[in-house]
Amino acid sequence: MESLTYHKAIAADIEMMCEMRLAFLTEYLGKQSEEAENLLRENLLSYFKTSLENNSTICWYAKSGNEVVGIGFIEIHDQPGNFKNPTGKMGHVMNMYTLSSFRKKGICTNILNRLVASANELGVIAFELHASAEGLPIYAKNGFHIHTEPTMRKYLVTNNESR
Repeated sequence: MESLTYHKAIAADIEMMCEMRLAFLTEYLGKQSEEAENLLRENLLSYFKTSLENNSTICWYAKSGNEVVGIGFIEIHDQPGNFKNPTGKMGHVMNMYTLSSFRKKGICTNILNRLVASANELGVIAFELHASAEGLPIYAKNGFHIHTEPTMRKYLVTNNESR
């Protein structure tokens, strides 16, 4: 195995970011239709272009040689502050993904630490994430705690979707 290098994403990396997000979602949710993938890809390209420019997305990735082998994002959003986080700046860690043949080599931890440090440079002191069972030990080891407050969601169905 070649040595690993870590890189903070720039505008030239947007297509790679989209493809790695699609790979993550496909592994997590299963293969989707070509139409669904193309629609998501189109929206991701637009989203990442804007969010990288305005620093609301931070992305770090790992490479082995020329191959991207791991990636992670933090989405930064503002909300009203509270006593633990007076500024209200929140970092949502997401899309932590490592190719299966590169797992258990510290890549996720390295990317996570870089994401948190980069967001902290922008004033973010509070972070949240949704973890898979496989990811729980990694995040716990890095200071994340299970939050007991329940999360609820609602998705509205558009005319083009079926759920």
